Amino acid sequence: MFIFTSSVIPTTTRPGLNKHDLLATALILAGYFLALVLMPIQHDFAVMDDWTYVHSAEQVAMGQGFQPSEYAQSTMVAHAYWGALFAQLFGINFTTFTAATMTLSIVTAITFYVLLRRLQFGPGLSGLGVAFLTLNPYFINLSYSFMTEITFLSLLLLSCLFYFEGLNGRGDAWLWLGSFFTGLTFLTRQFGLAVAIAAFIWLLYARRLTPSRLVAIAMLPMLTAGVYFLWSRGFPTTFSGSVGREELRDLFRSPTEWAKRAGHFIYLELFLPGLLAPLFGKVRHWKLIAIMSIASSALVFVLWRGKLSLVEQGQSTLNELSFYWLQPLISNPTLLYCIGAALTVWLFAGLVERSWPGFVALARRTRQPEPSDFLYLVGIILFVGTYLVSGGFLDRYWLPVLPFIIIAGLAWARGRTIRSLAPALAILVIVSTLAVLVRLDQYDFVGAQWQAGRWLVNRGVPYTKIENGYTWDGYFLHDEPGKRFGAGNLDINKIGRVYPPKLVIDPEYVIDTSQHQGYHLLKTFPFISRLDGITTHEWLVMQRN
Repeated sequence: MFIFTSSVIPTTTRPGLNKHDLLATALILAGYFLALVLMPIQHDFAVMDDWTYVHSAEQVAMGQGFQPSEYAQSTMVAHAYWGALFAQLFGINFTTFTAATMTLSIVTAITFYVLLRRLQFGPGLSGLGVAFLTLNPYFINLSYSFMTEITFLSLLLLSCLFYFEGLNGRGDAWLWLGSFFTGLTFLTRQFGLAVAIAAFIWLLYARRLTPSRLVAIAMLPMLTAGVYFLWSRGFPTTFSGSVGREELRDLFRSPTEWAKRAGHFIYLELFLPGLLAPLFGKVRHWKLIAIMSIASSALVFVLWRGKLSLVEQGQSTLNELSFYWLQPLISNPTLLYCIGAALTVWLFAGLVERSWPGFVALARRTRQPEPSDFLYLVGIILFVGTYLVSGGFLDRYWLPVLPFIIIAGLAWARGRTIRSLAPALAILVIVSTLAVLVRLDQYDFVGAQWQAGRWLVNRGVPYTKIENGYTWDGYFLHDEPGKRFGAGNLDINKIGRVYPPKLVIDPEYVIDTSQHQGYHLLKTFPFISRLDGITTHEWLVMQRN
């Protein structure tokens, strides 16, 4: 969609590091140091889905070996062993696993900077690109977790950097390095194969594919994938595996059902890319694009009002909705998502407008493919592959695609004055402020929730009697459904689309942000929401009447 910008990035010269690069690297490291001082990583609770990855890393660290998780569709082998390494060095706890992710977050930032410099962007623009990547709410929030996205992104960018060097004529050794890291990327998330596929397509279209290069780019990733799939066949079907299987089948046998799930993309997942819109400057067909953007915003408004009505009817809790990453924020983030959707439509319409001449030139072979085109191709394959296979495309799935959108934006910004970039810089300040507040609120929100759960456990209440939300239930009751129903019996065709820990919980006690009928209040645990005007909210600990 956003491939082949009309302003092709030259990649013929090979600049070395200079004092400006050393200064930029020092500023990146200083930024991380400041973040860790202002937002420490110490915590004793799970964040988002990282409880299942923590569980797998704990098993590896304790010498039990790795096995596929019931609740994660990603391969996550490299991710689990990376976390286990930190656990063996610093102890098994949530803080240690987050430190493992934060380390790779730093690697991601520096690798992206080097890649941008190799694309002939100056130190200033390269630093701006790193800022746009690392200061968005998703990147910061995921860096303070043990989710796989940051690990995947760090390995993905390393793979792209080494492949890029090889495709740029620096020798097949770089291609071998790229394929090695692509194998590790696959062992974190299956979509890591996108890098090797993009390199193959680029070499084929550029008429530079030779047997030696084919082996260099493909042998290690294909061998890694083959061994993994042969090894994993020995395990029974997991709950997440059955979900992924049915989503993939629906793509072919029930397009209507697939489209229904994929429709969530329209109003839940159009937020993040739009934050980069000011980086792309003016568009020629702005009137038409404005109409499309306003229409998308109106559609999102209608859909979000319907989604939020579930909360008003008491059929769902705020922390179970898909905008949980904003919690506790405000109880109605509709406006935020409407603006994000409008900006995202504007962004992609502008990208198509700019990329079309370059695409036509490539199709007609009036210009030769540049190594930078390989990077855009990686982004396209990642997005299309993830969206097709995962009907329930999640907002955080955008994160690995962002670097390639940023590269396209910087291609326009090259040579622009600071004044012309003022809108982009202003948005960066706003977004980074939002990101910091989201991270602080998220930790307070989940920390108070787990504090409430531990208060009940310390009073002798068993975990199977407590309903305390997704992360708590998953972490403490991770293995219980399998023990009760047997390994391989958590297939959704047998139990339905139900979160397995729910099957073993008798909710005598409920912890939520709103009062439940049939329950009386035992205790409250306050937490502060900065994004909600620095107000105090409460988790309610309730017991069934």
